[in-house]
Amino acid sequence: MSIGKTPVLIIVIVAIVGSILILENPFASSSVVKQTQTSGPPIGTEIGWQAPNFSLQSLSGEQLSLNDFRGKIVIVNFWASWCPFCVEEMPEFEKLNREMGGKVVVLGINRAETVEKQNEFLNSLDTKITYKLLSDTDDSIAKAYNIRVMPTTFFLNENGVIAQKKLGPLTLDEMKQLVAKSYIEAGGGENAPQEPPKGQNIIKAEPQVQITNGVKHIVPLNKILSGGPPKDGIPSIDKPKFISSGEANKFLNDDDLVLGLYFDGVARAYPRMILVWHEIVNDKINGKPILITYCPLCYTGATFIRTINGEGVEFGVSGKLYNSDLVMYDRKTESYWSQILGQAIVGELAGLNLERIHVDTLEWKAWKKLHPKTEVLSKDTGINRPYGQDPYGSYYQSRELYFPVENQDNRLHPKSVVYGVELGGRAKAYPDAVLAKVIVVSDVVGDAPLLVARNPETQTVRIFERKIGNATLEFEFRNGKLYDKQTGSEWNFEGFAINGKYANTQLVSTIAPAHFWFAWAAFKPGTELFQP
Repeated sequence: MSIGKTPVLIIVIVAIVGSILILENPFASSSVVKQTQTSGPPIGTEIGWQAPNFSLQSLSGEQLSLNDFRGKIVIVNFWASWCPFCVEEMPEFEKLNREMGGKVVVLGINRAETVEKQNEFLNSLDTKITYKLLSDTDDSIAKAYNIRVMPTTFFLNENGVIAQKKLGPLTLDEMKQLVAKSYIEAGGGENAPQEPPKGQNIIKAEPQVQITNGVKHIVPLNKILSGGPPKDGIPSIDKPKFISSGEANKFLNDDDLVLGLYFDGVARAYPRMILVWHEIVNDKINGKPILITYCPLCYTGATFIRTINGEGVEFGVSGKLYNSDLVMYDRKTESYWSQILGQAIVGELAGLNLERIHVDTLEWKAWKKLHPKTEVLSKDTGINRPYGQDPYGSYYQSRELYFPVENQDNRLHPKSVVYGVELGGRAKAYPDAVLAKVIVVSDVVGDAPLLVARNPETQTVRIFERKIGNATLEFEFRNGKLYDKQTGSEWNFEGFAINGKYANTQLVSTIAPAHFWFAWAAFKPGTELFQP
């Protein structure tokens, strides 16, 4: 994979700123519940945000509101009878309810099935379900909670704030651990368990919001540096136009790099030759506001849902850098956001996180083979730039950094491409060059067993949690195919089981963009480095 192409002599001031299975949501796209908020955290579905209130009727005929259960840990679980993994965890929730029902409230929200269908299903279970089951008959609450994976479970602390969020089925032990963590984040309380479950791994605390001269921030203000151009001196693309793959072939070579995004049934490619001049694209897919970002200095492509407090918000290039990485700003509050962290680092929204979407950095020939009908970002941006010429020249291969970083790590060449994950308070990087040789890695980061797989054909890397219920799978690559050793089921590189015991199931992915090594190490000092 070629990183840098067509160097030109241009003087440029550079300023760039999971053990589970899933079923895709078969329903319509999500929206955010509109509520009036006077103080406290924002309302939404991010960890640390106030969970949107709702009022639903239970199967027993009660009208229940989420706010009715303030003062207790509340578990909100979205389920449906068509989801086998939802069915798998229901007896576990029942056990939890019987053991901790005096301290914890379990709310099971059914997605768009009739009461008759639910009762028929519940009567067929061997386990009698006694926790509260609510009917979301029009799927409106699931949409408000942005449910894209089934099952999805939220753990709310005693103040109704989302303390934990989990995709896929949970075991009883996992539920207890998440409940204990929710109590810890609520500051304990008279209802808290006497001691957390053994072996609990408490994730390290997020950076605390500080105020200096009236400015909120979570990183040192003196570490945010000017890259040269002023705010919007590197112009974002706010009204992107798209062309067909056939039209794009006229200016894209097979080995040109693109950011490839497949979201909500739509495939789009964003050529790096365009992104290197703009860094941000404010896009929409099926009405959903999407943020495409690329930092040439860090080789980091990252995409997000650009929704803040339920409102689509545009982003621009601030002209600042933090750890040599693009610092974005939102055009509503003008808070600064770190592209690699996906988090507001200075301003009114300091500490908030954007919801990430998976994106691949890969060659054009690989992307168009995966998605022949892909749409491609057009060079008709309304801004005059020499697309196809790269202002960074030999930067991608040299050891030189244009701007200082807080932590330098010499274990790899600074421009080596790595894929990084952080789980359970542990960070680990997987060098692309090593993965190209081993193809498949069964590993553990924090307490999470992971599958790291590099597709030999597309050269893309995927990271999944490899635990299914109580079974932890080991994977191998043989005869050009991916198998789990326990059952011999064949899987593709999207984490989907093609045949065998686990046929038609899919592992939950962990979003892990590609970075230059120096950038990952700067943001994750002390990171582990995978070595076979």
